[in-house]
Amino acid sequence: MLYLRVLAILCAFTALGGCAFGQKIDYRQSSPALHARSDTPVELNVIDERPYVLKDEKDPDFVGRIRGLYYNPFNVNTLTGDPLSADIREAVRGALEKSSIKAQPAYSAASAKPGQKLLKLTLREWKIDAYMRTRFDYDITASVFDEHGNQLATKSAKNSGEVTNVITAGTEVLSAVLNSDEIVSALSSAPKTTVPFASK
Repeated sequence: MLYLRVLAILCAFTALGGCAFGQKIDYRQSSPALHARSDTPVELNVIDERPYVLKDEKDPDFVGRIRGLYYNPFNVNTLTGDPLSADIREAVRGALEKSSIKAQPAYSAASAKPGQKLLKLTLREWKIDAYMRTRFDYDITASVFDEHGNQLATKSAKNSGEVTNVITAGTEVLSAVLNSDEIVSALSSAPKTTVPFASK
């Protein structure tokens, strides 16, 4: 029975593009439908703060583990070979553009260019662990900043639990933060402009 359950897990992951060894996941597909609508361009920055990545214990393209029959772990990585942050950024960029919001990569994690907004996603955890079941651990925060570095909104989501589809699970996590009232309001509102004071 144990063999059959583990085999079922392996087959499910095989459908995503490989066997237990060398398994890949394409989180670019985890692109949620967004509620925000705006004519204001958005700069997008995704920062990977997973502790094992910061400590160089895992590569930036690491997204979890799948375990063999003897519970021996095999790393799961991004399909692209790019860092997870790049794949998440692409998923969010696609979501913004489907909502007719112009999006481009940001070069700052603190403020947007004049007349734009900065959407920053911070990944403190994002990995799967698959054996008889697949567990998905995540800890993510979305924040919106204006051109002056003022934080307009922030929303976090954190959990650990069983999932049946890792791509769908990723979509739901991104939707939870990006479609929150706080983030939707901050992205949808027009940016405030500062009019220079003219002395007489």
